[in-house]
Amino acid sequence: MSILRRDLLLGALSAPLVLHSESLLAAANKLELRLWPAEDSTRISLESGSKISYSMTIARNQRPYRVILDIKGLKLSQDFAQKLRAFKPRDQFVSAVRAGQYKRDVVRVVFEIKKDARVRAHAAKPIAGYAYRLILEIESPSADPMDRVVSNTSVRQSRQAASSSNRIVENKPQPAPKKPPVKRGSRPETLIVVIDPGHGGEDPGAVGRTYKTYEKRVALQISQMLAQNINGTRGMKAIMTRNRDVFIPLYKRAGIAVKNRAHLFISVHADAWTKASAHGSSVFTLSIGGASSLQARWLAQTQNRSDEIGGLEFKNVAQQARSTVVDMLAETKLRYGMQLGGEVLGELSKVGTLHHDTVESAQFAVLKAQGVPSILVETGFLSNPYDEKRLRDPAYQKRIANAIFRGICNAVQDDPSLLRGA
Repeated sequence: MSILRRDLLLGALSAPLVLHSESLLAAANKLELRLWPAEDSTRISLESGSKISYSMTIARNQRPYRVILDIKGLKLSQDFAQKLRAFKPRDQFVSAVRAGQYKRDVVRVVFEIKKDARVRAHAAKPIAGYAYRLILEIESPSADPMDRVVSNTSVRQSRQAASSSNRIVENKPQPAPKKPPVKRGSRPETLIVVIDPGHGGEDPGAVGRTYKTYEKRVALQISQMLAQNINGTRGMKAIMTRNRDVFIPLYKRAGIAVKNRAHLFISVHADAWTKASAHGSSVFTLSIGGASSLQARWLAQTQNRSDEIGGLEFKNVAQQARSTVVDMLAETKLRYGMQLGGEVLGELSKVGTLHHDTVESAQFAVLKAQGVPSILVETGFLSNPYDEKRLRDPAYQKRIANAIFRGICNAVQDDPSLLRGA
């Protein structure tokens, strides 16, 4: 479990807090509660073996504001209530949590909120090892609707580019290319690259067979190294979709690239397959038609399930938010994605074995950033013992990050028209 994933009683319990029913043998009546802090929001997940029957009230009549959940069919243990009162969350929104037996069969859980916030709740069906869940999203009331998991209001027509302050924790930056990679006329000569570490939070991605390595961790570590290379190079800037172990919907990841007027979008992953013999790196780009292979189609379907694992049903996303992301890319942008993918694939071939020696394509939802050349890099197979061992090694991770970085520089220097219209 990542140190950035904090269960509700971090330090007090090694497992999530559990509300027990009157019959402790009835696993279906057990409720687990987790808190997931992020940079701009907080997710609270309540999981149960059976559907959660609840009502939610937001009380703003006095401070602190309170989010009140009444959960039916449970009886509160005194031990749980005492531990909950002692918990001091280190969170920008939630200042305290408490619970009480509101009625004979209703447990009331109260979250005290430090400041005015927008709170949304939605239910999630069982998937990927998770049971039924109730997910709360707490965020600033001024948050961009494009940044919400579920939006019931229209998307603003005018957006401000978000600033980035990426904190990289290891490895020294690579030297700058011999010539500036960007020529943009009157605009600042800065190549903006959005880096997307795959999965995160409740969604671990692939899990290694030998060492139980989580894809979400490998993807984040390699992405941080890549970002450091880019931010250490004159004329280049990296923006991370996530810099922590948090869940981010696919449409929001693509939306970050659109909102920041990115020139390039790089999504970093680690693959898995049904057979342990599969190994090596691959590069994919978006296809608006069919997939280039059965494996590419299977991989896209697997990666596109990330939203469901995070508890998001696509039908719940406002239509305007969907239309901002789900686009028909111009043919030239697709071609640029192929060029970029080819350069990155060429550099990866110098690091290790390739799974495919050509760029493949499929309908990856995360690559649908409107007008932004995008690629998805599968750095290796966690289902392969040799690949998994290498992907756990920081030195090998750095070699992968360097290869992606060199591929980006090569693509832009060989064809500066990649940057037109950004």
